[in-house]
Amino acid sequence: MDNHDELKDLKSKRRIIVFLGLPMWVLGLYFAIAEKEWIMGFLSLLLLVASVFAIVKANKLIRGALAPYRPGKGFWYYRMSAQSKRAYITAAQCVLLLLLIGFWLMDYFNGYTAATTVGGIIVLQVLVKRRIKLHIEVDEASLLELEELGIIRQGEVITSLYKDFEKWSNVSGKAKVLALTPERLIVIIMASAQAGARYEIRLREITGLSIISEGKYGQGVIVTLKLADDTVIHLRLEGESQQDSPEQFIQALLKGLDRVYTGTAGSGALVQKPRPHLEYPKSSGKEPLPQIRHLDLQEAPVSQTSASPPGRANRIPVELKTSKRRIEF
Repeated sequence: MDNHDELKDLKSKRRIIVFLGLPMWVLGLYFAIAEKEWIMGFLSLLLLVASVFAIVKANKLIRGALAPYRPGKGFWYYRMSAQSKRAYITAAQCVLLLLLIGFWLMDYFNGYTAATTVGGIIVLQVLVKRRIKLHIEVDEASLLELEELGIIRQGEVITSLYKDFEKWSNVSGKAKVLALTPERLIVIIMASAQAGARYEIRLREITGLSIISEGKYGQGVIVTLKLADDTVIHLRLEGESQQDSPEQFIQALLKGLDRVYTGTAGSGALVQKPRPHLEYPKSSGKEPLPQIRHLDLQEAPVSQTSASPPGRANRIPVELKTSKRRIEF
């Protein structure tokens, strides 16, 4: 994606909350108290507190001020098992349904409220819960596919995989493939189905981590990493594939960080369960395989103005600064 897109989105959302959300919830709270509508007053207060919390968190992400990562601490939702996540989402769906019934009983029911609530319940059911259920950490078919495409080195130990797409025939520019090894987080940015760039982040260099939901009904996730040299990396996981769950990949990332921080031995065995093979048109023999540029972030050059080799990605979505780097995918 283009440089600064995540920051622009965060700043835009912060402005909306500051200039629209906060005044609206304050006025709602004021009129609810004046009219003695205690339920609406309570809801307005909750939304006001949530807005303030969102502004504070957005400010930290924009400045890159992340709290130090503590092994085994925080991110409780992402540390849950897949079954527990689905149970938690089911409970959230029930709460939304009860709120909808409550609004109807109190005559606060309207078309917008109904559409938003029902839409949220449906998205959680058919997309988020489904991708969590179908997600497999690593399977031989996908691993072999990535090795054949040159994205993953043959014999490289991979403990978890994530893709922003399901079929290679539908790969769009800047689609992402993430792979986790016992020591590194690998980020592959596809310029097209035939060209891309691979970046490597050492897990031991990650000192801070933040995770926020992104997109409609929290379909996607933005992961912000802070490295030991104060580099800040924003990773947007679109969450559009029904076979790849950002939630489960983040769980594997947290386990990898915990293992590196605590020095626990063992890299974990690869999952051998099969899943549908990625579709890539190789049968004609005319489609070139993706050309992957291998680049270690810790060794990345400062300038990105030099021309790329023929047939490779022309522009890498990375901005490097001499003092504090901010890298956005």
